[in-house]
Amino acid sequence: MSESPATVDEMYLEGLAMKRAQIRRDCPEISNESVEKMLQDWIANRPMDSPGRVRFA
Repeated sequence: MSESPATVDEMYLEGLAMKRAQIRRDCPEISNESVEKMLQDWIANRPMDSPGRVRFA
């Protein structure tokens, strides 16, 4: 069963929101800009067993 592109996009954005929330819990004192930088770093340096193209939402 193949997921529709809209469903995949929604799941991707939810995953980013969850990672942002984790970063904020781990580092509550940092700015929103720093959270976004850490999120981009996490995306760019993800494990090699994570297939797919990298994109920033």
